[in-house]
Amino acid sequence: MLPSELREALAGAMIETRYQPIVAISDRRLYAVEALARLNHPTRGTLAPDRFVPQMEDAGLAAQLTEIVSRHAFADIAGPVLRDLNLRVTINFPLDVILARAALDRLEEQRSAAGIAAEQVIVELTESRPAEDMGALAVSLEWLRARGYKVAIDDVGPAVPRLTPLLELPFTAIKLYMGLVRRTEENAAVKTFVRATIDAAHARDMAVVAEGVETVEQWQAMRTIGVDAVQGFLVARPLPVEAVPIWLNAWNDTPAFG
Repeated sequence: MLPSELREALAGAMIETRYQPIVAISDRRLYAVEALARLNHPTRGTLAPDRFVPQMEDAGLAAQLTEIVSRHAFADIAGPVLRDLNLRVTINFPLDVILARAALDRLEEQRSAAGIAAEQVIVELTESRPAEDMGALAVSLEWLRARGYKVAIDDVGPAVPRLTPLLELPFTAIKLYMGLVRRTEENAAVKTFVRATIDAAHARDMAVVAEGVETVEQWQAMRTIGVDAVQGFLVARPLPVEAVPIWLNAWNDTPAFG
């Protein structure tokens, strides 16, 4: 997409938000929903994030996109469909956005205006760019934590640069990269890395979420290895806001996975 198309998408009504449930692995309760952007293009159709988010970031438009997704998410969490569920919502923040005080101030303004508690919001650092200035990142995380926000690291895996110092920052959760989750039972080195990462996270009181769980076998493997929560197609695909309560009712009536 051309930069002009990207700016047009942000200025108009092309961005919509869908919600993918994250459930606790111990009792299957709904832990949170992740707000995920979709772009409804008049000729290209509905585009998934990998089709436009990297281009937004390269064009310097990530802060605007994040603000739109946050606005949609807060309106939905506080709105009539989801209000009574008292949900937590995860919102993706690229590194340059989470480091920008203006973006954090705007997040706080939006949240306060929506009447949502900071404890209901999980700011998720996306690893599209490596974190190099740990000091600056720590300042932003501490700012968020001081106001009651939760903060998570997305796509944790061996390819993440400087993972050890990242885990020493004041995050409240990590999310295991889906490629690891799918290979844990077939690759001993992956299993060793996953177990060590879970242990390191738990030692710092961080929750661990497994992404991309698609089969009962993967669910059971993640439960055995010590993961706290699960996200993936086995639980649910990203849903329009109106479908979340319908999914939840069906999920609560679904038998446990062994």
